[in-house]
Amino acid sequence: MKKRLSISLMVIIVASIVVSGLFTTISFRQSYYANTEEDIKKSSHYIMEYMLPDFLATGNKENLDKFAQSTDVRMTIINPEGDVIYESVQGLGELENHKNRPEILGALAGNVTAEVRFSNTIKNEMIYVASPCFDENNVLVAILRIAMPVNAMDDAMLEMINNIIFVILLTIVITIFLINYFISRELKPLEDASVFAREIASGKYGQQLTMIREDQVGELVESLNQMSIQLNNSFAEMNQKNAELTSILSNMNHGVIAIDKKNHIVHLNEAARKVLRIPMNEAVIGKNILEVYRESFIIELMAHLENDESEKTSFESRIHSNQILRVYINQIEENSNINGHIIIFEDITLLKNLEKMRRDFVANVSHELKTPITTIKGFIETIQENHISDPDTLDRFYAIIYEESDRLSRLVSDILVLSQLENKGGFERKFEVLQMDAEIMQIYDILKLTAKEKETSLILTCEKSIELEFVADEFRQMMINLIDNAIKYSEPGHQVEVILSEENDNVVIRVKDQGYGIPEKDVDRIFERFYRVDKSRSKEKGGTGLGLAIVKHIIYNNSGKITVTSQVGEGTEFLIQLPRYKD
Repeated sequence: MKKRLSISLMVIIVASIVVSGLFTTISFRQSYYANTEEDIKKSSHYIMEYMLPDFLATGNKENLDKFAQSTDVRMTIINPEGDVIYESVQGLGELENHKNRPEILGALAGNVTAEVRFSNTIKNEMIYVASPCFDENNVLVAILRIAMPVNAMDDAMLEMINNIIFVILLTIVITIFLINYFISRELKPLEDASVFAREIASGKYGQQLTMIREDQVGELVESLNQMSIQLNNSFAEMNQKNAELTSILSNMNHGVIAIDKKNHIVHLNEAARKVLRIPMNEAVIGKNILEVYRESFIIELMAHLENDESEKTSFESRIHSNQILRVYINQIEENSNINGHIIIFEDITLLKNLEKMRRDFVANVSHELKTPITTIKGFIETIQENHISDPDTLDRFYAIIYEESDRLSRLVSDILVLSQLENKGGFERKFEVLQMDAEIMQIYDILKLTAKEKETSLILTCEKSIELEFVADEFRQMMINLIDNAIKYSEPGHQVEVILSEENDNVVIRVKDQGYGIPEKDVDRIFERFYRVDKSRSKEKGGTGLGLAIVKHIIYNNSGKITVTSQVGEGTEFLIQLPRYKD
């Protein structure tokens, strides 16, 4: 604004000078005509040497304007095609092509050409001097034409006019200075307010502009200050909420994806990337979700989005063949328009597996309990209905009922033990420092009758006494189950060996037998509840199908590991690694 005002006033002043110059030169035109042409040529040389290259290179015409104003000449720059690319006289409008002007034709031929003729533009008789301008390769790049009026005047008139011109010029200079001063003073507050507004627009909120004025500018400044404070408060609150929301979404276990109505991704958290297996460093914001993930799950999701007429919907789907998701879809509404959807992924694979395990467990428990109960009930009904009194028959029936009752008791006991182990926080666990070789020998004493019946040798290999911090009852139960199984599933006359050793901060226990062995297809499943490699043989041995499941839970509850190696017909080895001391 300041520039426009200054230029407008300067144009008016320059125009006044030009008009005054034209008017005064009418009377002394002839007296200075000869010198005028020479002066113009000198000026042309100066302009082409120091000003024209800069204008042609940058288009900056400031120096040309100043020169034209200070010398009261008309300066025109024409390109080789005759088009005017600069004109010092303002307000002339669009100038026609100058290629056919006499002085221009001479300059195009490579000569400095002077011509005196009537100017249709200025409406006055002028002296024109057109000078060709060449580049370093001697190629014509422009023509500088300087024009001055050629009206003559006498000496007296010239002296008078010179004095008048001096006064006018001095007045113009002073006027320009004063105009610039007052314009600057009046526009300075507006410039400050403009800079302040641009800073607010660029995000620098909360700043204040100090300016005491009781006018419209003062009211504008006060409004800008209020706007700055309100924007600062609003954006601070919004940034805090965004930070909280981002933190919540990043730490959610559920995957969250926000898409717009064209299915372009607006946001997705880390959990969603993991579910869809999208690399963390892959830029997906703004992309269509079908571009990012193309498996059948997304096709199913798109079908639900297209057919979604309710605000909320959910469905279950399988992804990556072994993962089950529950998908929740919520609409994003704004002014009663649906602008997109929020999609939430909940991984329910573990839940589904647990439900299956629960169903299988209930079915297995029911089956295992039903057999002894049915047997006991059947024999009791047989005794009652047939009034059996034969002592031998009764003894045989009572023995079967006792055996099934004992089996039922052991089954219930193992179920309770397994339940306690799965809920290890539900009862007090008392850890002790156990001497493992002594503990194993006590277990051998407990199982020696069973081993004697099978003619099995129990061997303990331990180079030195090893300590282990453990719950004594859990350790004994774990080792009794392993050693008892080794005895039961070995042929008579073989041996069962327990080997104790140390590896760094771990205690290693190996239980080896020379029994029937476990088929390779069954090795990974022997720790499942009620799983039996040979069901008929397992029941004959009196097993409940829960022994190894109990062993696994005891070891896992104590941060240990158990592995199995087995060869059918050669034997089995259980390898257990346990931390020696609790943290």
